[in-house]
Amino acid sequence: MDKLTPEQRRKSMQANKSKGTKIEVLLGKALFAKGLRYRKNNRKVYGTPDFSMTKYKIAIFADGDFWHGKDWETRRKKLGENAAFWFEKMERNIERDFKVNQKLREEGWAVLRFWESDIKKNIDQIAGFVKDFVEFKKQRIQEGKVLRKQKAIAKKEHLIHNYLERKNDDFPQSLKKTAVKYTREFLYQKYPEEEITMQVAEDLLKYGTPNPKRAKAKKS
Repeated sequence: MDKLTPEQRRKSMQANKSKGTKIEVLLGKALFAKGLRYRKNNRKVYGTPDFSMTKYKIAIFADGDFWHGKDWETRRKKLGENAAFWFEKMERNIERDFKVNQKLREEGWAVLRFWESDIKKNIDQIAGFVKDFVEFKKQRIQEGKVLRKQKAIAKKEHLIHNYLERKNDDFPQSLKKTAVKYTREFLYQKYPEEEITMQVAEDLLKYGTPNPKRAKAKKS
């Protein structure tokens, strides 16, 4: 049976707030104390998370035990009077949370949900976990940047190498200009104090070592 009388349950529901709840305030302060910055109830993020960090694509929800169906299989048997009403309402809430999680993950967001009772009992551990997770996301983002930079450099090096092998044999003019541009970039990185013009880069490519096989083929 529900531990609250119908009148007590009614007043409890009326007093419930969708935003700025006690657990949200508690969690928000704990995250802030860890040096974390966030947006509250950002409507631009699907599902309007209680806290969101758009830079790292992290959505955080502070879920009330009753409203979001904690231990629902057990709790549903204790609804008592007007059980059909609460059953339908809780099922909708659970389904909505599932759809929100699914949509956010499809958009590349990490979703963190914490129960009301856990926030009250383990706020320090939860805040610490979120901070560690943010650090993990930072590292992954940095690794991604390094990887993309390495791929971009490899692509540029491949184009220059391809030009040096082919020279003007069927090499499009637009790609030749791009090869000259990339060559200048590499030279500038290696000799930042030197005056490296596009002409210098072009001359370097022009007089660069040709492909030995091609040179031999031309002589024959």
